[in-house]
Amino acid sequence: MFRIIISITAIMISIVIIQLANGMVGPTIMLNANSAGASLSSVGMIPTIYGLGFVLGCFWARKLLNTIGHIRSFTVAAAMLAALTLMMHLISDTFAWIVFRGIMGASIAIIMTCIDSWVGHVTPNEMRGRVIGFYSTMIKFAYVGAPALLSYSILISERAIIFAVLLFIISLIPVCMTKLPQPTIGPVTTTSFKALLKDVPSSFVAVFVLGLTNSAVLNLLPVYGVKIGFNVSQALTLLMMAHLGGLLFQWPLGYLSDIFTRRKIMSTSFLISAAAAVGMSFSDSTTNSMILSFIWGGAALSVYSVSLAHAIDHVKSEETVAVCATMLTTWSIGSIFGPMIAGILMGSTSVYALYIFCAVCHGIAGILILIRLMTTARRIRMEIKLNQISTEDASWPQQRPLS
Repeated sequence: MFRIIISITAIMISIVIIQLANGMVGPTIMLNANSAGASLSSVGMIPTIYGLGFVLGCFWARKLLNTIGHIRSFTVAAAMLAALTLMMHLISDTFAWIVFRGIMGASIAIIMTCIDSWVGHVTPNEMRGRVIGFYSTMIKFAYVGAPALLSYSILISERAIIFAVLLFIISLIPVCMTKLPQPTIGPVTTTSFKALLKDVPSSFVAVFVLGLTNSAVLNLLPVYGVKIGFNVSQALTLLMMAHLGGLLFQWPLGYLSDIFTRRKIMSTSFLISAAAAVGMSFSDSTTNSMILSFIWGGAALSVYSVSLAHAIDHVKSEETVAVCATMLTTWSIGSIFGPMIAGILMGSTSVYALYIFCAVCHGIAGILILIRLMTTARRIRMEIKLNQISTEDASWPQQRPLS
């Protein structure tokens, strides 16, 4: 495993830098738009259009990667991110920012498809969970690091945008200097949602539910914390605890998925996160809420990489790019509707509907994957038994005809 980690170090450094910069741009633009006097509906459109751009980028990524290769695709997308971020600094218009963030969403999708498929391609099946888990852990450091950088007063200004531009440009250096072989470029292949559901239904269900629920919880968790009586600092700490859980549990779950079947880990994680979500709905203690948020984040925010590894395990090498793109598309479609559904439920019932929504979805996903696991195990046992019967019949002495 250490040899594989060393070989992908360059591209991991690049994606961490990209996510660090993107994590700084998003909140900064939201704050700038609000400070400029934009309406809340206009401010809310910025992440919505970003999500739509991400979906479109997942579709474009397949053809781009198979046409010009991984390094060139990464370079094009990173250069686009740097240019658009600089344009946001030069143009103070909310509508322009909305458009720019949409294009940035597509660029991030291209980069994520590039790196996901690249890492999945060069990693052997027997250690794919651990390697992808380690890679996802590094990305989560960027998710935690971006708010930490923004917390310094020197960066809560136009300097944050300029610093993000520099990071986008610097991210090009490691990936352009890597000696890691690129995945073979062949005919443009696509994996439809129907094909993904048929071949790896557990992964399909998992990533859609994760997009639907995790995006809702992570976006609305600060609001949830304030609504239940926490101060702003405690509400943000609640969010930090969820990310911290995802950071610390990511690699161990990937390691366990290499030892046990990946679907066992996926099902168990969903059921644990569902239980933690139920606990959050009834928690009346700050300490308990922090602990439950940590447990929820550890289970819910670590399942995607295991689901991705499970999907890659069941496809041919040349189909890796298409599968990674379809997985990201499935997740991003869920992430568009999740916050909207959760917001409506919270507004029409109570603020606790956020975690009830999550608990129901994760519970259903965990049970469905568990049923799929049991069905597959039963089918395998039947096939083994039939093969044994066929072998015994073939080895049985043939009766000679009477002469």
